[in-house]
Amino acid sequence: MASASGKSGLRFYGVIDTDAGDPALLEQQNVQLVKYRDLAAVVAISPYVRSEPSDADLSDYVRVVDAFSAKGTIVPAPPGTIFRDEVVLARWLDVHYAKLHEAMAIIEQREDDRPPYDYVRMELGA
Repeated sequence: MASASGKSGLRFYGVIDTDAGDPALLEQQNVQLVKYRDLAAVVAISPYVRSEPSDADLSDYVRVVDAFSAKGTIVPAPPGTIFRDEVVLARWLDVHYAKLHEAMAIIEQREDDRPPYDYVRMELGA
């Protein structure tokens, strides 16, 4: 993640249960986890710059979130969300801890097969 100051950040895909962090899936998707209590943020190293996500970024987002959704519940982040570092992300997870658990419960109770981020597919025309 090279910005004008040479810093990198964390592209944020979504939040999963810490136990769902399959090492093989993490390696296959080229992502890592930032853990906070029993939650984990799925992230990848990315430039820490403000920009609109490109079609390639959105395709990458859908690929990663689909892969984790197939293995369990993921609360998807808005596409293109980038945090400065793990400290800031962990603070965000702390602030939103209860709401993230509520969101996971709602997604787990859904009875349809549509992922909770279909708006991205609509943008891509998928």
